[in-house]
Amino acid sequence: MPLAIASLPRRRAAGRRGRKSFLILLPVLACLAFLAFGGFVLSKLTEDARAVEAAQTSAVAATFASAVERVVSRALTATRSLAVMVYQGNGKVDNFERLALFLLPMYKGAYALSLAPGGIIRQIEPLDRNLLVRDHDVLEGVDRDKVIAAINPDHPVIEFSGPFQLIQGPVGAIGMLPIFLPDAQGASRFWGYTVVTLLLPDALEDANLDAMSLQGYAYELAGMDPEAGHRRVIARSDAPVAQPVCEGVHIEGVSWTLCVSPLQAVSAWSRHLFELILIGVCSVGMGGLVHALIVLKRTGRELEWSALHDALTGLPNRRYIYERLDTLLFPATPATSLAAVAYLDLDGFKPINDALGHAQGDVVLRIVAQRLTRAVRECDVVARIGGDEFVIVMRDLEGEAQCGGVLQRVLKAVGEPIALTERSVAVSASIGVTFVSAAAPADVQSLMRAADEAMYQAKASGKNRMHIAGT
Repeated sequence: MPLAIASLPRRRAAGRRGRKSFLILLPVLACLAFLAFGGFVLSKLTEDARAVEAAQTSAVAATFASAVERVVSRALTATRSLAVMVYQGNGKVDNFERLALFLLPMYKGAYALSLAPGGIIRQIEPLDRNLLVRDHDVLEGVDRDKVIAAINPDHPVIEFSGPFQLIQGPVGAIGMLPIFLPDAQGASRFWGYTVVTLLLPDALEDANLDAMSLQGYAYELAGMDPEAGHRRVIARSDAPVAQPVCEGVHIEGVSWTLCVSPLQAVSAWSRHLFELILIGVCSVGMGGLVHALIVLKRTGRELEWSALHDALTGLPNRRYIYERLDTLLFPATPATSLAAVAYLDLDGFKPINDALGHAQGDVVLRIVAQRLTRAVRECDVVARIGGDEFVIVMRDLEGEAQCGGVLQRVLKAVGEPIALTERSVAVSASIGVTFVSAAAPADVQSLMRAADEAMYQAKASGKNRMHIAGT
Protein backbone atom coordinates (compact mmCIF):
# COMPACT_ATOMS: atom_id res chain seq x y z
CA MET A 1 0.00 0.00 0.00
CA PRO A 2 2.69 2.62 0.81
CA LEU A 3 4.32 1.64 -2.45
CA ALA A 4 1.06 2.31 -4.30
CA ILE A 5 0.54 5.63 -2.53
CA ALA A 6 4.10 6.67 -3.28
CA SER A 7 3.53 6.05 -7.00
CA LEU A 8 0.58 8.54 -7.23
CA PRO A 9 2.69 11.73 -7.29
CA ARG A 10 4.81 10.23 -9.97
CA ARG A 11 1.70 9.37 -12.09
CA ARG A 12 0.25 12.88 -11.55
CA ALA A 13 3.56 14.49 -12.48
CA ALA A 14 3.65 12.35 -15.60
CA GLY A 15 0.07 13.44 -16.41
CA ARG A 16 0.97 17.10 -15.99
CA ARG A 17 3.98 16.63 -18.20
CA GLY A 18 1.75 14.97 -20.82
CA ARG A 19 -0.80 17.83 -20.74
CA LYS A 20 1.99 20.39 -20.94
CA SER A 21 3.45 18.60 -23.93
CA PHE A 22 -0.01 18.56 -25.55
CA LEU A 23 -0.49 22.28 -24.91
CA ILE A 24 2.88 22.96 -26.51
CA LEU A 25 2.10 20.62 -29.40
CA LEU A 26 -1.35 22.13 -30.09
CA PRO A 27 -0.07 25.58 -31.17
CA VAL A 28 2.59 23.86 -33.22
CA LEU A 29 -0.04 21.73 -34.92
CA ALA A 30 -2.23 24.80 -35.46
CA CYS A 31 0.72 26.71 -36.88
CA LEU A 32 1.57 23.80 -39.13
CA ALA A 33 -2.06 23.71 -40.26
CA PHE A 34 -1.95 27.44 -41.00
CA LEU A 35 1.34 26.97 -42.83
CA ALA A 36 -0.12 24.19 -44.96
CA PHE A 37 -3.26 26.18 -45.70
CA GLY A 38 -1.23 29.30 -46.42
CA GLY A 39 0.81 27.39 -48.95
CA PHE A 40 -2.38 26.18 -50.59
CA VAL A 41 -3.85 29.70 -50.68
CA LEU A 42 -0.69 31.19 -52.18
CA SER A 43 -0.55 28.45 -54.76
CA LYS A 44 -4.19 29.03 -55.73
CA LEU A 45 -3.78 32.81 -55.87
CA THR A 46 -0.77 32.48 -58.16
CA GLU A 47 -2.59 29.90 -60.27
CA ASP A 48 -5.70 32.08 -60.55
CA ALA A 49 -3.65 35.17 -61.38
CA ARG A 50 -2.00 33.27 -64.19
CA ALA A 51 -5.36 31.97 -65.35
CA VAL A 52 -6.73 35.54 -65.49
CA GLU A 53 -3.65 36.61 -67.41
CA ALA A 54 -4.05 33.67 -69.81
CA ALA A 55 -7.74 34.54 -70.36
CA GLN A 56 -6.88 38.16 -71.12
CA THR A 57 -4.03 37.10 -73.44
CA SER A 58 -6.38 34.68 -75.20
CA ALA A 59 -8.91 37.49 -75.74
CA VAL A 60 -6.18 39.71 -77.23
CA ALA A 61 -4.99 36.90 -79.51
CA ALA A 62 -8.55 36.15 -80.67
CA THR A 63 -9.23 39.85 -81.40
CA PHE A 64 -6.13 40.34 -83.53
CA ALA A 65 -6.46 36.94 -85.23
CA SER A 66 -9.93 38.04 -86.31
CA ALA A 67 -8.48 41.35 -87.54
CA VAL A 68 -5.88 39.51 -89.68
CA GLU A 69 -8.62 37.31 -91.17
CA ARG A 70 -10.73 40.35 -92.08
CA VAL A 71 -7.83 42.34 -93.56
CA VAL A 72 -6.56 39.50 -95.76
CA SER A 73 -10.09 38.53 -96.83
CA ARG A 74 -10.74 42.13 -97.92
CA ALA A 75 -7.50 42.19 -99.92
CA LEU A 76 -8.48 38.95 -101.66
CA THR A 77 -11.66 40.60 -102.94
CA ALA A 78 -9.41 42.24 -105.55
CA THR A 79 -9.79 38.97 -107.48
CA ARG A 80 -13.54 39.56 -107.64
CA SER A 81 -13.04 43.08 -108.96
CA LEU A 82 -10.87 41.63 -111.74
CA ALA A 83 -13.48 38.92 -112.35
CA VAL A 84 -16.11 41.58 -113.07
CA MET A 85 -13.84 42.97 -115.82
CA VAL A 86 -13.39 39.50 -117.31
CA TYR A 87 -17.13 38.82 -117.30
CA GLN A 88 -17.93 42.19 -118.84
CA GLY A 89 -15.38 41.68 -121.63
CA ASN A 90 -16.34 38.03 -122.16
CA GLY A 91 -12.76 36.99 -121.43
CA LYS A 92 -10.97 40.09 -122.74
CA VAL A 93 -9.99 43.07 -120.64
CA ASP A 94 -9.10 46.18 -122.59
CA ASN A 95 -6.97 48.79 -120.89
CA PHE A 96 -5.97 46.27 -118.21
CA GLU A 97 -2.89 48.28 -117.28
CA ARG A 98 -4.91 51.42 -116.55
CA LEU A 99 -7.63 49.53 -114.68
CA ALA A 100 -5.17 47.49 -112.60
CA LEU A 101 -3.13 50.54 -111.62
CA PHE A 102 -6.40 52.21 -110.59
CA LEU A 103 -7.38 49.24 -108.38
CA LEU A 104 -4.01 48.56 -106.72
CA PRO A 105 -4.07 51.48 -104.23
CA MET A 106 -7.48 50.29 -102.98
CA TYR A 107 -5.94 47.11 -101.54
CA LYS A 108 -3.15 47.67 -99.02
CA GLY A 109 -0.25 45.31 -99.52
CA ALA A 110 -1.38 44.23 -103.01
CA TYR A 111 1.90 43.65 -104.86
CA ALA A 112 0.40 42.73 -108.23
CA LEU A 113 -2.88 42.11 -110.06
CA SER A 114 -2.90 39.67 -112.93
CA LEU A 115 -5.04 37.72 -115.39
CA ALA A 116 -4.23 34.08 -116.10
CA PRO A 117 -6.34 32.73 -118.99
CA GLY A 118 -5.95 28.98 -119.10
CA GLY A 119 -3.87 29.25 -115.93
CA ILE A 120 -1.03 31.15 -117.68
CA ILE A 121 -0.33 34.68 -116.43
CA ARG A 122 -0.58 36.82 -119.56
CA GLN A 123 -1.24 40.25 -118.06
CA ILE A 124 0.22 41.55 -114.80
CA GLU A 125 0.61 45.00 -113.29
CA PRO A 126 2.78 46.73 -112.34
CA LEU A 127 4.89 45.00 -114.96
CA ASP A 128 8.28 46.48 -114.07
CA ARG A 129 8.61 44.58 -110.77
CA ASN A 130 6.70 41.48 -111.89
CA LEU A 131 8.25 40.77 -115.30
CA LEU A 132 9.57 37.39 -114.12
CA VAL A 133 6.02 36.19 -113.43
CA ARG A 134 4.58 36.91 -116.87
CA ASP A 135 3.83 33.67 -118.76
CA HIS A 136 4.11 31.71 -115.49
CA ASP A 137 1.79 28.70 -115.27
CA VAL A 138 -0.07 28.86 -111.94
CA LEU A 139 -1.02 25.18 -112.35
CA GLU A 140 2.54 24.06 -112.94
CA GLY A 141 3.35 20.79 -111.20
CA VAL A 142 -0.27 19.70 -110.68
CA ASP A 143 -2.78 17.66 -112.67
CA ARG A 144 -4.44 20.53 -114.56
CA ASP A 145 -7.53 18.58 -115.68
CA LYS A 146 -8.07 17.15 -112.21
CA VAL A 147 -7.79 20.56 -110.56
CA ILE A 148 -10.20 22.21 -113.00
CA ALA A 149 -12.68 19.33 -112.77
CA ALA A 150 -12.77 19.70 -108.98
CA ILE A 151 -13.95 23.34 -109.19
CA ASN A 152 -17.68 24.02 -108.92
CA PRO A 153 -18.34 26.52 -111.75
CA ASP A 154 -21.55 27.69 -110.09
CA HIS A 155 -19.82 28.58 -106.81
CA PRO A 156 -16.11 29.21 -107.43
CA VAL A 157 -14.13 30.07 -104.31
CA ILE A 158 -10.86 31.94 -103.88
CA GLU A 159 -7.82 29.67 -103.68
CA PHE A 160 -5.33 31.12 -101.18
CA SER A 161 -1.70 30.13 -100.67
CA GLY A 162 1.05 31.55 -98.50
CA PRO A 163 3.28 32.58 -96.96
CA PHE A 164 6.15 31.75 -99.32
CA GLN A 165 8.93 33.51 -101.20
CA LEU A 166 7.51 34.95 -104.40
CA ILE A 167 9.20 34.47 -107.76
CA GLN A 168 9.69 38.26 -107.68
CA GLY A 169 11.78 37.97 -104.50
CA PRO A 170 9.87 39.16 -101.42
CA VAL A 171 7.73 37.03 -99.09
CA GLY A 172 4.04 37.11 -99.86
CA ALA A 173 0.88 35.15 -100.62
CA ILE A 174 -1.49 34.82 -103.57
CA GLY A 175 -5.21 34.53 -104.04
CA MET A 176 -6.68 33.05 -107.21
CA LEU A 177 -10.33 33.09 -108.26
CA PRO A 178 -11.29 30.55 -110.97
CA ILE A 179 -13.42 32.08 -113.74
CA PHE A 180 -15.95 30.19 -115.88
CA LEU A 181 -17.60 31.75 -118.95
CA PRO A 182 -20.52 30.41 -121.00
CA ASP A 183 -19.66 28.83 -124.35
CA ALA A 184 -21.78 29.00 -127.52
CA GLN A 185 -24.11 26.35 -126.13
CA GLY A 186 -24.48 28.14 -122.78
CA ALA A 187 -22.40 25.62 -120.85
CA SER A 188 -19.72 26.79 -118.44
CA ARG A 189 -16.14 26.59 -119.68
CA PHE A 190 -13.02 27.24 -117.68
CA TRP A 191 -11.48 30.57 -118.70
CA GLY A 192 -8.67 30.85 -116.15
CA TYR A 193 -7.90 32.78 -112.97
CA THR A 194 -7.87 36.33 -111.69
CA VAL A 195 -4.93 36.66 -109.32
CA VAL A 196 -3.89 39.06 -106.56
CA THR A 197 -0.37 38.87 -105.11
CA LEU A 198 -0.01 40.13 -101.55
CA LEU A 199 3.20 41.41 -99.97
CA LEU A 200 3.69 40.24 -96.39
CA PRO A 201 3.56 41.69 -93.80
CA ASP A 202 2.58 44.92 -95.65
CA ALA A 203 -0.89 43.54 -96.43
CA LEU A 204 -1.59 43.28 -92.68
CA GLU A 205 -1.14 47.00 -91.94
CA ASP A 206 -4.82 47.57 -91.14
CA ALA A 207 -4.77 44.69 -88.64
CA ASN A 208 -2.54 46.98 -86.52
CA LEU A 209 -0.58 44.12 -84.95
CA ASP A 210 1.93 46.51 -83.39
CA ALA A 211 -0.86 47.74 -81.12
CA MET A 212 -0.31 44.54 -79.13
CA SER A 213 3.18 45.75 -78.19
CA LEU A 214 1.69 49.03 -76.95
CA GLN A 215 -0.76 47.02 -74.85
CA GLY A 216 2.10 45.04 -73.26
CA TYR A 217 2.17 41.88 -75.39
CA ALA A 218 4.72 40.17 -77.61
CA TYR A 219 3.38 38.44 -80.72
CA GLU A 220 4.40 36.20 -83.61
CA LEU A 221 2.28 35.44 -86.69
CA ALA A 222 3.44 32.44 -88.71
CA GLY A 223 2.20 29.94 -91.25
CA MET A 224 3.40 26.86 -93.10
CA ASP A 225 5.34 27.72 -96.26
CA PRO A 226 3.78 25.46 -98.93
CA GLU A 227 6.82 25.79 -101.18
CA ALA A 228 9.62 25.24 -98.65
CA GLY A 229 7.63 22.91 -96.40
CA HIS A 230 8.58 24.63 -93.16
CA ARG A 231 7.11 27.18 -90.79
CA ARG A 232 7.64 30.79 -91.91
CA VAL A 233 7.27 33.84 -89.66
CA ILE A 234 5.08 36.51 -91.27
CA ALA A 235 5.24 39.23 -88.61
CA ARG A 236 6.60 39.47 -85.07
CA SER A 237 7.20 41.98 -82.31
CA ASP A 238 10.66 43.12 -81.29
CA ALA A 239 10.31 41.19 -78.04
CA PRO A 240 10.17 37.38 -78.36
CA VAL A 241 7.12 35.42 -77.25
CA ALA A 242 7.46 33.19 -74.19
CA GLN A 243 4.92 30.55 -73.16
CA PRO A 244 2.38 32.10 -75.55
CA VAL A 245 -1.34 31.65 -76.06
CA CYS A 246 -1.92 30.78 -79.72
CA GLU A 247 -5.00 31.45 -81.85
CA GLY A 248 -5.74 30.09 -85.32
CA VAL A 249 -6.04 32.47 -88.27
CA HIS A 250 -8.18 30.86 -90.99
CA ILE A 251 -8.17 32.30 -94.52
CA GLU A 252 -9.85 30.45 -97.40
CA GLY A 253 -8.77 27.02 -96.17
CA VAL A 254 -5.27 28.07 -95.09
CA SER A 255 -4.41 28.25 -91.40
CA TRP A 256 -1.87 30.56 -89.80
CA THR A 257 -1.10 30.83 -86.10
CA LEU A 258 -0.96 34.02 -84.03
CA CYS A 259 0.91 33.47 -80.75
CA VAL A 260 0.74 36.13 -78.02
CA SER A 261 2.41 36.39 -74.61
CA PRO A 262 2.55 39.15 -71.97
CA LEU A 263 5.78 41.13 -71.90
CA GLN A 264 5.74 40.91 -68.09
CA ALA A 265 4.15 37.63 -67.09
CA VAL A 266 3.01 36.83 -63.56
CA SER A 267 6.23 35.71 -61.88
CA ALA A 268 6.90 33.39 -58.98
CA TRP A 269 8.50 36.14 -56.87
CA SER A 270 5.93 35.58 -54.14
CA ARG A 271 7.44 32.17 -53.51
CA HIS A 272 10.62 33.87 -52.31
CA LEU A 273 8.56 35.53 -49.56
CA PHE A 274 6.86 32.28 -48.68
CA GLU A 275 8.03 32.07 -45.08
CA LEU A 276 7.23 35.72 -44.28
CA ILE A 277 3.76 35.53 -45.78
CA LEU A 278 2.99 32.30 -43.93
CA ILE A 279 4.12 33.87 -40.63
CA GLY A 280 1.65 36.69 -41.32
CA VAL A 281 -1.09 34.17 -42.06
CA CYS A 282 -0.39 32.39 -38.78
CA SER A 283 -0.42 35.68 -36.82
CA VAL A 284 -3.75 36.92 -38.09
CA GLY A 285 -5.31 33.51 -37.54
CA MET A 286 -8.77 32.82 -38.81
CA GLY A 287 -9.24 36.40 -39.96
CA GLY A 288 -6.47 35.93 -42.47
CA LEU A 289 -7.93 32.62 -43.57
CA VAL A 290 -11.38 34.11 -44.11
CA HIS A 291 -9.82 36.95 -46.06
CA ALA A 292 -7.89 34.49 -48.21
CA LEU A 293 -11.05 32.55 -48.97
CA ILE A 294 -12.84 35.75 -49.96
CA VAL A 295 -9.95 36.67 -52.26
CA LEU A 296 -10.05 33.22 -53.83
CA LYS A 297 -13.75 33.50 -54.51
CA ARG A 298 -13.44 37.03 -55.89
CA THR A 299 -10.53 36.03 -58.10
CA GLY A 300 -12.60 33.19 -59.53
CA ARG A 301 -15.41 35.60 -60.38
CA GLU A 302 -12.93 38.03 -61.96
CA LEU A 303 -11.45 35.21 -64.00
CA GLU A 304 -14.85 34.19 -65.35
CA TRP A 305 -15.79 37.82 -66.07
CA SER A 306 -12.45 38.64 -67.76
CA ALA A 307 -12.67 35.62 -70.02
CA LEU A 308 -16.09 36.65 -71.35
CA HIS A 309 -15.92 40.46 -71.37
CA ASP A 310 -14.00 43.19 -73.13
CA ALA A 311 -11.53 44.89 -70.79
CA LEU A 312 -11.95 48.35 -72.39
CA THR A 313 -15.74 48.70 -72.58
CA GLY A 314 -16.96 46.08 -70.12
CA LEU A 315 -19.21 44.61 -72.83
CA PRO A 316 -19.41 40.88 -73.57
CA ASN A 317 -16.62 39.83 -75.93
CA ARG A 318 -16.26 37.63 -79.01
CA ARG A 319 -15.90 34.44 -76.93
CA TYR A 320 -19.10 35.26 -74.99
CA ILE A 321 -21.10 35.64 -78.23
CA TYR A 322 -19.71 32.52 -79.90
CA GLU A 323 -20.27 30.33 -76.84
CA ARG A 324 -23.73 31.59 -75.90
CA LEU A 325 -25.38 32.86 -79.10
CA ASP A 326 -27.94 30.05 -79.32
CA THR A 327 -29.07 30.66 -75.73
CA LEU A 328 -29.12 34.43 -76.23
CA LEU A 329 -31.30 34.15 -79.33
CA PHE A 330 -33.80 31.59 -78.06
CA PRO A 331 -33.63 31.16 -74.27
CA ALA A 332 -37.12 29.68 -73.80
CA THR A 333 -39.26 31.17 -76.55
CA PRO A 334 -41.83 29.57 -78.90
CA ALA A 335 -40.64 28.09 -82.18
CA THR A 336 -42.33 30.92 -84.06
CA SER A 337 -40.29 33.68 -82.37
CA LEU A 338 -37.97 35.87 -84.43
CA ALA A 339 -34.45 36.93 -83.49
CA ALA A 340 -31.68 38.87 -85.19
CA VAL A 341 -27.91 39.31 -85.14
CA ALA A 342 -26.60 42.77 -86.13
CA TYR A 343 -22.94 43.35 -86.99
CA LEU A 344 -21.85 46.98 -86.51
CA ASP A 345 -18.63 48.64 -87.73
CA LEU A 346 -17.78 52.27 -86.93
CA ASP A 347 -17.24 54.62 -89.88
CA GLY A 348 -14.50 57.21 -89.49
CA PHE A 349 -12.98 55.77 -86.30
CA LYS A 350 -9.51 54.93 -87.68
CA PRO A 351 -8.66 58.55 -88.72
CA ILE A 352 -9.64 59.73 -85.22
CA ASN A 353 -7.55 56.99 -83.61
CA ASP A 354 -4.56 57.79 -85.83
CA ALA A 355 -4.81 61.57 -85.39
CA LEU A 356 -5.57 61.81 -81.66
CA GLY A 357 -3.93 58.64 -80.39
CA HIS A 358 -5.10 55.34 -78.92
CA ALA A 359 -6.05 56.90 -75.57
CA GLN A 360 -8.62 59.21 -77.19
CA GLY A 361 -9.69 56.39 -79.49
CA ASP A 362 -10.40 54.26 -76.41
CA VAL A 363 -12.56 57.08 -75.02
CA VAL A 364 -14.58 57.07 -78.26
CA LEU A 365 -15.06 53.30 -78.06
CA ARG A 366 -16.24 53.48 -74.44
CA ILE A 367 -18.73 56.25 -75.23
CA VAL A 368 -20.05 54.36 -78.26
CA ALA A 369 -20.46 51.23 -76.11
CA GLN A 370 -22.51 53.20 -73.58
CA ARG A 371 -24.69 54.69 -76.31
CA LEU A 372 -25.31 51.29 -77.88
CA THR A 373 -26.36 49.85 -74.53
CA ARG A 374 -28.81 52.70 -73.96
CA ALA A 375 -30.22 52.57 -77.52
CA VAL A 376 -31.22 48.89 -77.56
CA ARG A 377 -33.97 47.14 -75.65
CA GLU A 378 -33.41 45.76 -72.16
CA CYS A 379 -33.49 42.17 -73.44
CA ASP A 380 -30.92 42.81 -76.19
CA VAL A 381 -27.22 42.04 -75.78
CA VAL A 382 -24.45 44.35 -77.05
CA ALA A 383 -20.92 42.92 -77.45
CA ARG A 384 -17.59 44.23 -78.68
CA ILE A 385 -15.88 41.55 -80.74
CA GLY A 386 -12.73 43.47 -81.62
CA GLY A 387 -11.38 46.83 -82.77
CA ASP A 388 -14.27 49.11 -83.74
CA GLU A 389 -16.71 46.26 -84.37
CA PHE A 390 -19.73 45.40 -82.23
CA VAL A 391 -22.51 42.80 -82.34
CA ILE A 392 -26.10 43.30 -81.17
CA VAL A 393 -28.18 40.19 -80.43
CA MET A 394 -31.94 40.81 -80.46
CA ARG A 395 -34.53 38.25 -79.42
CA ASP A 396 -38.32 38.08 -79.04
CA LEU A 397 -38.83 40.40 -82.02
CA GLU A 398 -42.39 41.07 -83.16
CA GLY A 399 -41.12 41.50 -86.71
CA GLU A 400 -38.39 42.95 -88.86
CA ALA A 401 -39.87 46.42 -88.46
CA GLN A 402 -39.25 46.34 -84.70
CA CYS A 403 -35.62 45.39 -85.33
CA GLY A 404 -35.32 48.24 -87.83
CA GLY A 405 -36.63 50.69 -85.24
CA VAL A 406 -34.04 49.59 -82.68
CA LEU A 407 -31.20 49.87 -85.21
CA GLN A 408 -32.36 53.32 -86.33
CA ARG A 409 -32.05 54.42 -82.69
CA VAL A 410 -28.58 52.89 -82.66
CA LEU A 411 -27.54 54.81 -85.81
CA LYS A 412 -28.82 58.06 -84.33
CA ALA A 413 -27.11 57.49 -80.98
CA VAL A 414 -23.74 56.57 -82.51
CA GLY A 415 -23.84 59.61 -84.83
CA GLU A 416 -24.14 62.15 -82.01
CA PRO A 417 -20.97 64.30 -81.57
CA ILE A 418 -18.43 63.10 -79.01
CA ALA A 419 -16.61 65.71 -76.92
CA LEU A 420 -12.94 64.79 -76.41
CA THR A 421 -10.17 66.68 -74.64
CA GLU A 422 -8.84 68.38 -77.76
CA ARG A 423 -11.96 68.69 -79.87
CA SER A 424 -15.33 67.27 -80.70
CA VAL A 425 -15.45 64.34 -83.12
CA ALA A 426 -18.15 62.26 -84.77
CA VAL A 427 -18.39 58.71 -86.07
CA SER A 428 -21.18 56.80 -87.73
CA ALA A 429 -22.01 53.13 -88.07
CA SER A 430 -22.58 50.64 -90.85
CA ILE A 431 -24.83 47.79 -89.71
CA GLY A 432 -25.51 44.42 -91.27
CA VAL A 433 -28.36 42.36 -89.84
CA THR A 434 -29.52 38.80 -90.39
CA PHE A 435 -32.73 37.26 -89.04
CA VAL A 436 -33.23 33.76 -87.66
CA SER A 437 -36.13 31.87 -86.10
CA ALA A 438 -36.17 28.96 -83.69
CA ALA A 439 -37.99 26.94 -86.34
CA ALA A 440 -35.06 27.32 -88.75
CA PRO A 441 -31.92 27.80 -86.61
CA ALA A 442 -28.46 28.47 -88.07
CA ASP A 443 -25.00 27.89 -86.66
CA VAL A 444 -23.02 30.75 -85.10
CA GLN A 445 -20.47 30.96 -87.92
CA SER A 446 -23.16 31.26 -90.59
CA LEU A 447 -25.08 33.96 -88.70
CA MET A 448 -21.96 36.03 -88.00
CA ARG A 449 -20.73 35.67 -91.58
CA ALA A 450 -24.11 36.71 -93.02
CA ALA A 451 -24.32 39.75 -90.74
CA ASP A 452 -20.69 40.67 -91.51
CA GLU A 453 -21.29 40.51 -95.27
CA ALA A 454 -24.44 42.60 -94.90
CA MET A 455 -22.43 45.17 -92.96
CA TYR A 456 -19.99 45.49 -95.88
CA GLN A 457 -22.98 46.02 -98.16
CA ALA A 458 -24.07 48.88 -95.89
CA LYS A 459 -20.57 50.40 -96.14
CA ALA A 460 -20.55 50.03 -99.91
CA SER A 461 -23.96 51.75 -100.09
CA GLY A 462 -22.68 54.92 -98.44
CA LYS A 463 -22.14 54.03 -94.74
CA ASN A 464 -24.22 55.30 -91.78
CA ARG A 465 -27.01 52.88 -92.57
CA MET A 466 -28.20 49.32 -92.09
CA HIS A 467 -28.50 46.49 -94.60
CA ILE A 468 -30.46 43.27 -94.22
CA ALA A 469 -28.68 40.10 -95.32
CA GLY A 470 -30.11 38.60 -98.47
CA THR A 471 -31.71 41.81 -99.77
